[in-house]
Amino acid sequence: MIGPIFCLDLGNSRLKCGVMRDGELQEELFFSATTLLEEVRNALEQFRPSASILSSVVDHPPELETLLAAHTSFTRLHHTTPLPISLAYEKPETLGVDRIALAAGAWRQFPGRHSLIIGTGSAITYNFLHKSGQFMGGGISPGIDMRFRALHTFTDKLPLVEPSSQYAFIGYNTRQSILSGVQEGALAEVEGMIAAYTRRYRNFNVLLTGGNLVFFASRLKNKIFASPYLMYKGLNSIAELNVLDKS
Repeated sequence: MIGPIFCLDLGNSRLKCGVMRDGELQEELFFSATTLLEEVRNALEQFRPSASILSSVVDHPPELETLLAAHTSFTRLHHTTPLPISLAYEKPETLGVDRIALAAGAWRQFPGRHSLIIGTGSAITYNFLHKSGQFMGGGISPGIDMRFRALHTFTDKLPLVEPSSQYAFIGYNTRQSILSGVQEGALAEVEGMIAAYTRRYRNFNVLLTGGNLVFFASRLKNKIFASPYLMYKGLNSIAELNVLDKS
């Protein structure tokens, strides 16, 4: 029996860790970039995990990996890491490790089934996992926050607007127009992408995850599985596989 597993996900928006036990999330930790090493060291002392895995799409201190390797059976996720799925991607070395982890999580939840995993973070990612266990690829587009920032950055007069669940479909002022355009536009995009996949693959599961999960899940008309901890579940399954390989 493998003890607690630290599943670290260092993303563009947040640095976080899922403490997993027997495949389920025991606790979620959030770290600061300025005190990352100290906070991780304290967490290792508190939870004493037997294994850890790191998924990072940002620059992080190299000492972090040294720290994790000294206290746990450590796995750094990249395209050459042993995986429960295969990668049918033209250049696997360019594939974001976060997308790999999401696909692994979908395979754990729905093995032998087609799955479309939609990540709603800094970017919106579409990740298609074939029922054979092959990650086929998908799409990447700007996330909601990025769209708001782009409108402000690349125009002279449009203000920077924060996301809001309260807005008018027909914007009656500039702020409301931006809210409607960005958020309704993102919804229409996601619904359109699901419809496009449906025309090609009739039967598949749609898993929705990421920082803007609540916004999309409450408004999408399609049948979806809201999976807020899919990243951790995927990282956990990869870590388990690698711990067994090392034993």
